[in-house]
Amino acid sequence: MIRRIVIIYAVGVIGFTIPFTHGLFMMLTPLVLLLSLALLYWYDHDRSRGRQGKRILFYAFVFVASFLVEMWGVNSGVVFGSYLYGSGLGVKIAGTPLMIGLNWVLMIYLTSAIFTSLHRNVLNGILFPSLLMVGYDLILEQVAPKMDMWSWANDRIPLQNYLMWGVLSLLFHTVRYLLIIGDRNRMALPVYLVQFLFFLLIFLLN
Repeated sequence: MIRRIVIIYAVGVIGFTIPFTHGLFMMLTPLVLLLSLALLYWYDHDRSRGRQGKRILFYAFVFVASFLVEMWGVNSGVVFGSYLYGSGLGVKIAGTPLMIGLNWVLMIYLTSAIFTSLHRNVLNGILFPSLLMVGYDLILEQVAPKMDMWSWANDRIPLQNYLMWGVLSLLFHTVRYLLIIGDRNRMALPVYLVQFLFFLLIFLLN
């Protein structure tokens, strides 16, 4: 399965690099996000063990809260800075794509599951997952405009964006930690690394 994931994302890198297919692969971005979520759900350790209730509520909270913050941010410019969403993430409400909430869910889940098998403490449960979130965003921001996901005023990414991304990551991971939600998934680290390399390669090749 890991090999198949690598192949899918490798094809994506090629598709975004070739001008002729760039538009097509841009439209496929929401589908790949949904497929990643479906894959992680399939490999989720507690998927069929009757432990879903609290986690479903938590990730529903992540989706709604992150979407509302993003909606406030894009329409006010006071949260992350001045930016606009393009068409790369699909359907939008008030200028904010629904997929951005799912992306927050995906990233909180991935960064949580990577550290769940380690000793439970504040470092492994909150700080390290949040740092992975910020590291992911550092490279994602460089390629988001190339993929028509969003763009920044004057093509400048403000430091405020990274700070707020970190604050939200800490908030969500703190809530998850206090609720004792441990996401276990052997595909979490491979998916995180493949996505990170995917964005890095698009950044380097475009």
